[in-house]
Amino acid sequence: MSKRLFLQILILFVIVKGYSQQYTEKQIDVLLSNIKKMGDSIPNKAIESSLKAYNYSEIIGYKKGMAISALLAGKNFYDINHYDKSLEQVTKAEQFAFEIKDYELLSEAYRLKGISYIGLGLYRQGHVELKKGLKATSLILTIDANFKQKGLLYSDIGVGYDRSGEVLDSVKKYFMLSYNQFNKIEDATNKNVNLSLASANVGSCFLALKQYDSARVYLIKAAKLAEKENYNSVKLYAYLDLGNLELEKKQFDKAISYFQKALYLAKKLKKREKQRDVYLNLSKTYDELDDKVQEDIYSDKYFSLNDSLQKKQQKALIATVKDLIREEYSAVEKIRNNGAIALIVGSLFTAIFLFFTVRLYKKKKKEKRKLAEKKKKLMKKKEILEKVILLNGTSLDEVLKLAKNNDPMFLTKFEATHSEFYNKIVQEAPSLSKTELIVCAFLKLGFPIKDIAVYTDVTVRSVEARIYRIRKKANIEGKNDISIWIASL
Repeated sequence: MSKRLFLQILILFVIVKGYSQQYTEKQIDVLLSNIKKMGDSIPNKAIESSLKAYNYSEIIGYKKGMAISALLAGKNFYDINHYDKSLEQVTKAEQFAFEIKDYELLSEAYRLKGISYIGLGLYRQGHVELKKGLKATSLILTIDANFKQKGLLYSDIGVGYDRSGEVLDSVKKYFMLSYNQFNKIEDATNKNVNLSLASANVGSCFLALKQYDSARVYLIKAAKLAEKENYNSVKLYAYLDLGNLELEKKQFDKAISYFQKALYLAKKLKKREKQRDVYLNLSKTYDELDDKVQEDIYSDKYFSLNDSLQKKQQKALIATVKDLIREEYSAVEKIRNNGAIALIVGSLFTAIFLFFTVRLYKKKKKEKRKLAEKKKKLMKKKEILEKVILLNGTSLDEVLKLAKNNDPMFLTKFEATHSEFYNKIVQEAPSLSKTELIVCAFLKLGFPIKDIAVYTDVTVRSVEARIYRIRKKANIEGKNDISIWIASL
């Protein structure tokens, strides 16, 4: 019986192996071409097919197929926010692209590594990889491919600068460089696809600069080009920003319509970060409409998804930084064997720096809060504004400026700089409305009631009424000072 079973297993192995080996390089190229087409619409299926194509390529030793397969898998992992898995795939692609001297694939590997690091918040490493990608474009001989790759890299550098808190002028500069590169592409479809992305980015910049007419022109162009080429990711970005534009213009029905379109695409493409952003914007819109029920529904969805994403990102970040540390130690070991003591010390310092990066990431909220409290005790308000440490690209003086201008972005920016306080107050009083949270934010920043009334365009009596409601929702006894309660969080 065991011999018969062994024979059956052997026959099955031979059949499977023979079936796998039937793929030629040409057949794998066709398979990869089909995977490229499905990625934007069905990323999970594209990942599964890419990994299979990698295995088929590996069986016949087809290195170009292995490089492209790994790149496609990495791109689709990135698209669904699995940045650590994306890094794993594109690192393999980089190796094979380098071995076969295909500089277009090599540049793309550097680009995907760069944006994956940026997705994890490792901006320095991300920009290093993107600059390596730009350098590799000088060896890409095909004209359209050269323009496209430079355009993508400029676009990603702009995104990286935006996320790391660089001034908008720098972000806009790279987005315009990207737009100009894509505009030189001769192939119509290729040009339309990439120009749609560039138009969405430039439109987003104009929106942030409150240049609404220019923003609308570029965002509408992005949506039309993306619709023409069925580029769902760019349609999502364009609809989201068009919704923000209509929200700024107080056109609430139009804003909701755009946000719902964006939400549909975010769910379809499994882009959970964008899905979270849509929930937040819908919550803001319904708050403006004074629709408490809908505001609470989307606020709850936002906080739930945001917590999930933060935990996932922290886990991926720690794993990635540990990999970087292991790489550094591996490099140190090789250098040690060669007797280069000076370089060992340098690598050890790098490893130690990365180790402390992990620890700082875990503790940053707690440390920032302690630092802020210490500064409040030791310095005057003016000195705090001048010396406050940046957190997530936003400084306290910027938050105060937004507060004084009654800017709609005030609460979002405040949440970024005071995330631990914000999370605690939401836990203590989950039923607080947006206007009540804004009052809490002002109190945390040390504003007296009269100033809060001025900056929020309401009467002192209205502010006092909001504070009364905050007391009730947070179960604060009448004898207790609300400012003391706020400071204790």
